[in-house]
Amino acid sequence: MYMSSNVIKRILTNPALGLVPYFIFSILIGQLNTIVALAIGFLLSILPLLFRMRSELRVLYDISAWSFVITALGVLFLVPDLHPQMTFILSEIVLVSSLMVLRLSRKSKIKRLRRSSQDDRKYYLVESFHVAFQTQYALTLHLIVILGFRVFFTIRYPILDIVLVLNTFQIILGVIIVLEALRLKLLGKRLGDEEWLPVVNESGNVQGKVAKSVSQSMKNKFLHPMVRVALIHDSKVYLRSRDETRLLDPGKLDYPFEKYMQYDQNIDQAVKIAIKKEIQTDELPVRFLLKYIFENEDTKRLIFLYVSNITSVDDFNKLHLEGGKLWTINQIDDNVGKDIFSECFELEFEYLKNTVLMINFPTDKLNNSK
Repeated sequence: MYMSSNVIKRILTNPALGLVPYFIFSILIGQLNTIVALAIGFLLSILPLLFRMRSELRVLYDISAWSFVITALGVLFLVPDLHPQMTFILSEIVLVSSLMVLRLSRKSKIKRLRRSSQDDRKYYLVESFHVAFQTQYALTLHLIVILGFRVFFTIRYPILDIVLVLNTFQIILGVIIVLEALRLKLLGKRLGDEEWLPVVNESGNVQGKVAKSVSQSMKNKFLHPMVRVALIHDSKVYLRSRDETRLLDPGKLDYPFEKYMQYDQNIDQAVKIAIKKEIQTDELPVRFLLKYIFENEDTKRLIFLYVSNITSVDDFNKLHLEGGKLWTINQIDDNVGKDIFSECFELEFEYLKNTVLMINFPTDKLNNSK
């Protein structure tokens, strides 16, 4: 039932459905009285308005409705005997002209929505404009072909003329509707797989959200919360190479636990997920250590640093960590600044050394290190 409702919602939110009234009109124009066909097309166009469909999804319906009204007025003065083919060509010209006018209003409509916090409204409005422009270009070409055909071939091929005017129009609209449905399906799948990151201020309060891929392309415009967990055992820090796919410091040594907090998560959940991703369990004792802002030319992060101090050798071995090793304070000190460790780790190490590692560092080892 849930999947069915999602499918229905995806179908109904296809902005290209606003072309259906014109598609139905193109079928009825040859079967019914011209005025009746226009009236049916108009009624189909205003149904979404009557059912209070959101305005960003009604763009093409509204354009169709106005086009039918203008066509009906034009028919009374410009089309002798309400000739069906001439009426239809006039209606197509009016539709293309209306889409051109819509294009001129694009910037102002999108600008009004920029202040809105509803990202889906902006998304559907942009999609509606996308379909409108596709339709404008395709039907403009269609009208040019009709004009050329009528100049050279109408007298010899009247049946082909009907096919070109009506059936080609139907094929164009059908293709646009189907392609937009497929496009929305692919976009939905991509967005479903997308990571949505909260946008926060320096205090950590959530201001909004943005897709991770979009944020990365805009580099350090947005501040995102990230959790990092330092793993300590026997006064040593466990470090391993960062994945080569990481945006920041790929291949350099760092903690094994690091993760962006997702939009629908809190900090504690993010910490548990970061740990479970690496050791298949989130049952690791952690405590909060500090919060700070890290920023360079590529990224901007509000980092929440946690620490997990494992005292038992057996407990540490049960973690089954791979690819890294424990580093002593002296080993780290000897290699700081040599492009071995991640930038964040080097910033955090001095704090670790003077707090957590100092507390757990045996006195005899401390004296030997002097």
